[in-house]
Amino acid sequence: MQLYRLTVATIFQRKVWLIALLCAGLLPMILPYLTPYESNPTLIQPARAQAAWVGLWVITMLWVFFQAARFGDDNARSGLGSYFLSSGMSAMSQLFQIWAACLTFFLPLVCIAVAICWFGAMPSDPDQANAWILLNFQYAGVFLITVAPLMMLSVALGSCVGGTVGYLVPLSLLLYGLYGVSYVEMIADSKDIPLLDWLFVASPHYHIADLTDRFVFKLGSMVGDEWLQNAFYLAGVGFVWAAVSIVSFRSKGVS
Repeated sequence: MQLYRLTVATIFQRKVWLIALLCAGLLPMILPYLTPYESNPTLIQPARAQAAWVGLWVITMLWVFFQAARFGDDNARSGLGSYFLSSGMSAMSQLFQIWAACLTFFLPLVCIAVAICWFGAMPSDPDQANAWILLNFQYAGVFLITVAPLMMLSVALGSCVGGTVGYLVPLSLLLYGLYGVSYVEMIADSKDIPLLDWLFVASPHYHIADLTDRFVFKLGSMVGDEWLQNAFYLAGVGFVWAAVSIVSFRSKGVS
């Protein structure tokens, strides 16, 4: 696990994780009070939960993917990957160690979002509180299933085509899956174009991993079968990106 420890130490020394940690912890506690909450104080709790999870999505897009792509690029370009390869560490092991190091700093951010929803936005009604707790577990689960494979894809693409592409491709896939798919569906419903129907079916439907509306409107937790179906679908998409990552990762820079 030498590469894992080296990557963790590098992330720790760069100190950018502190900014991400502060944003994840402080902004959800502050932003709801910038709204006209005096007219309806009961909106503070759902607004705080919304800020916690939306902020986590933003941190993922702006920092997590960028960091993963950068480490993949640096590992290939600096010769570090070649060194570990010559010492007996396989390319797949290098990919998983870099990915695991990035995940090490990412998991606490998810825990912070869950903690804010539990301790800073919990409904007072016992039935709602139980549903709120379960919903947080469900959200954290589908969130990790969505983001973790894309993070691995960032590492792999960064190693073979550069950090910029390694950052932009997973970012674009996530944005498209969260927001773009709905526009494709609208156009496909209004026009009889088979290609759009195929595009809609083949698209990554990441919008099912965004459960923020359930916090805002207090819709409660998802039914177990529905959540499992969504989780299995997202895991299937994740396996595709994991396979692409394993095939595309490079320990040596292209000369």
